[in-house]
Amino acid sequence: MSYRLDLKTGYPSTTIAPLDRLSAIASEVIASGRGFQYGGDLRGHEGARAQIARYLTEVMHMPAESSHLMLTTGALTAIDIVCRTLTEPGDLVVVEDPTFFFAVDLLRMSRAQVVGVPMLADGLDLDALDRLIAANPGRVKLVYTIPSFQNPTGYTMSDAKRAGLAKMALEHDFYILEDATYEPLYFSTPPPPPLKTYDAGQGRVIVVASMSKVLMPSLRLGWIWANPAQMNAFLRYKSDAASSRLTAEILTDFMSDGHFMDQVTRVREVYARKHDALVATLRANAPEWLSWHAPGGGFFIWATLPKTMTAQAVIERAHEREVDVFSGRASYVSPLDDRSLRLCFALLDESALCEAGQTLCEVITEIGSKSLGTQPGETRRQRRGPRCEG
Repeated sequence: MSYRLDLKTGYPSTTIAPLDRLSAIASEVIASGRGFQYGGDLRGHEGARAQIARYLTEVMHMPAESSHLMLTTGALTAIDIVCRTLTEPGDLVVVEDPTFFFAVDLLRMSRAQVVGVPMLADGLDLDALDRLIAANPGRVKLVYTIPSFQNPTGYTMSDAKRAGLAKMALEHDFYILEDATYEPLYFSTPPPPPLKTYDAGQGRVIVVASMSKVLMPSLRLGWIWANPAQMNAFLRYKSDAASSRLTAEILTDFMSDGHFMDQVTRVREVYARKHDALVATLRANAPEWLSWHAPGGGFFIWATLPKTMTAQAVIERAHEREVDVFSGRASYVSPLDDRSLRLCFALLDESALCEAGQTLCEVITEIGSKSLGTQPGETRRQRRGPRCEG
């Protein structure tokens, strides 16, 4: 069932795609026949890889070469290829707990044992990871992380932890799978340098990402960035042959016309307005005992309820008022409770975000006033912004 005010679905905004420009490019590519045939090179279209290498170098500040890239059908396919290549059944694959819920199921398909390590406000708990490695010598083969504006928490790994994790990978002989999907989506302060910059040429950090969040998700164009030896190994597990030639030709033309940086800037501005609208609404209406933070980038705000409440109760009541929210429980490898909510601000417009956020806060306050034994007026934060109008 769908609800009018969707804070649940982690989809990009439909307004970010420059449809006129993409339509013109697609028409020319099809008319010319350039996008008709199979892709050929298993690594993907050379022109698209060259443009993505430029994007990584100029926008994400990670110097890259096209020969070190392989195109995939979205980032999830990239994650699957890397895991199947680098792990054997029974190996341990570590993920942030909570993490991107689709990734957990995908990693398990490789018959690896997926283990969660707690996610803290400054990133993965490296002390807990160190204890896990010590208790399982030689078994940890891969650590999957979303270091910037993580899905679902919105947390960003600190500079010190990025350096520390890269050092641990070298010392304990495991690989880091860095999901850089949200890396460019900062609204004011950029995140620390990507994990791969701490790799120092050791080949311990492999990067996956896609164009879904900055251009158009239906293009289904992701990539793997690794060294040549790793790339050769990954090619043996690429089961879709080459990625779409049509998509690659469209992307190549779009990125080569000199306006792609304008697109990235525009996307940041669009999501910044949405982020600010939901953050202002929560600041004005959320009860004091609701734990949440403004991520400053990405797609998501993570909220934690008191121990006397459950996310399920909040979601059921919110549904009655046409608001949908994602239960954070689904993002844990082994959930201990049901107190987390993931709020996506990317999909709705600012007006709908304001209405959805206010309604959700009212629901949370109503349920909390009963479970905590307080009056609704006593649990409301001091207002720092306007209530929604209309």
